Amino acid sequence: MIELRDLAKTYRKPNAPPVKAIDRVSLTIGAGELVAILGPSGSGKSTLMNVMGLLDRPDSGEYLLKGRPVHSLSDDELAGIRNRFIGFVFQAYHLLPRTTAIENVQLPLLYADRKDYKARSEAALAAVGLSDRMHHFAEELSGGQQQRVAIARAIVNEPSVLLADEPTGNLDSVASKEIVELFKMLSSQGTTVVLITHDLEVARQAGRIIRIRDGAVEPEASSADSAGGGA
Repeated sequence: MIELRDLAKTYRKPNAPPVKAIDRVSLTIGAGELVAILGPSGSGKSTLMNVMGLLDRPDSGEYLLKGRPVHSLSDDELAGIRNRFIGFVFQAYHLLPRTTAIENVQLPLLYADRKDYKARSEAALAAVGLSDRMHHFAEELSGGQQQRVAIARAIVNEPSVLLADEPTGNLDSVASKEIVELFKMLSSQGTTVVLITHDLEVARQAGRIIRIRDGAVEPEASSADSAGGGA
């Protein structure tokens, strides 16, 4: 599903030394995998997610999405692929507070002028276990429920890839476990889920852990092999 070959990205600012955010990263993530990308703050994991999500371009290297080279496409082509194939979940839920759960989920469909927006949004909320909260305002929901709404919004277009950047960062341990279980369910149904986190306990729930430090990917270990290791 995702194949990265020697990707590199350096940020440059006037009067400041360049910052190498990702350094010759190569990795492959298969369809339906649940993968955790684990690293401390500043390790390059969010930059890597932005490149995988076609929000940012690498300086060099190759990126194949579903076998198609995408690193050199035009901005319009990238936007089209991003809208069709990729969903995003963030630590901040980015919900409209005085808007109901179902209205928040419907937003991507309305922008896409989908006529079946009502049925699709109801199905997405049902998939995350919030059929009984559809008409509650976002501000009336718990943190875990708000993150479920955000996930429903991300999957309402049935993306092939779901990128989640620190999705449990604002949640307590119980809600975090529920969100990770939801990602497991989506993965079992064929969605490729990439979970960006600095939390080893969250990463251990994935099928595979990819560790990143100083912009470079370290040798891989399975989440089971990492169970006894430190962060």
